[in-house]
Amino acid sequence: MNLDDLKDRFITEGRATWERIQESAAFNQLRDRYENLSPGMQRLAIAGTVGVIALLILSVPYSNLTQSSDSVTEFEGQRMTIRELLKVSRESADVPAIAQAPSLDMIRANIDNQIKSANLLPEQIKGTNTSSGTSTLIPTNLMEGGLDISLAKLNLRQVMDLGYKFQSINPSVKMKDMVITANREDSRYFDVVYKVVALAVPAPPAPPMEEPPSKGKGRSKKTQTED
Repeated sequence: MNLDDLKDRFITEGRATWERIQESAAFNQLRDRYENLSPGMQRLAIAGTVGVIALLILSVPYSNLTQSSDSVTEFEGQRMTIRELLKVSRESADVPAIAQAPSLDMIRANIDNQIKSANLLPEQIKGTNTSSGTSTLIPTNLMEGGLDISLAKLNLRQVMDLGYKFQSINPSVKMKDMVITANREDSRYFDVVYKVVALAVPAPPAPPMEEPPSKGKGRSKKTQTED
């Protein structure tokens, strides 16, 4: 069927449909009401009808455009979520492994060496005591223990330097708290209690041991070689 045949068929069906509409009672009632209207109302009726037809025609592309815009917004949201997941995955893969914390005795010895290198007077060193290291920030099962280092009559520079040195002992040794009070004898100096904790970092899994070759396999290979 060529284009001319389709055109003729469309015109014929359109005329037949229009004739059926003209013969319907609803169409005749509407035509009678339209003819009884004043010229101004007839123009308004025509304009309203044209407007309704135009809205019906435009509603189809408008709904498609709205649906496309919603699909684009949903796609961009999913793409952003995937990018964030990939970023988090790469960052988590780049996080270095945390070393295990040394024992409290080793930490205490390191702290004593740091205090000696600071050239403090004997009356400034109040002592280092073992503590439970309880904290609202770190769960108890994630801590090996803690130490409280009490020092007196420190100037502000000494407070900062010693705190930095205690914090830098090991990546798994953290400064939990630092209590600073003015010295009672001389308010220009400070009494400080450094509270450090050792994190309970699990040991890395041991690499699997290679199984030695069985004796039966060795004999079979030897026999084959001799043959």
